[in-house]
Amino acid sequence: MKIPEGIRNEALWRKHCRKIHARAKDLLEGRLGIVETARAICLLAIWTRVESEPEFQLFSAIDRETCYLPVGAVRAYWMPEVLAREDVLIEAAENRWRDQAIAAAEALVERYKWALKRMARKG
Repeated sequence: MKIPEGIRNEALWRKHCRKIHARAKDLLEGRLGIVETARAICLLAIWTRVESEPEFQLFSAIDRETCYLPVGAVRAYWMPEVLAREDVLIEAAENRWRDQAIAAAEALVERYKWALKRMARKG
């Protein structure tokens, strides 16, 4: 994969590419939900300057639609009865986006597998 124009720190860019692969794989293997994956992938897309690619646009749409929902570490600060109500909304959003998100994650795992190979050669 060619480094996008404007990237000055190649090592950090490669690290973020590995994280894209990891977060997509986390979704596919059930370690992260769709909403939490979308949030992580959106940041990584900006840092790697690939936010205009279709898979990243999909995760961006998911993030925009669900940005108010409590996922990840912030759940520790929410009251259980409120979380129960919000979990219904999270489940509905994840069901709505599941097929598209899984397909996008599969594409990203394939596209970014090169980042793992390069790391293995260096180590």
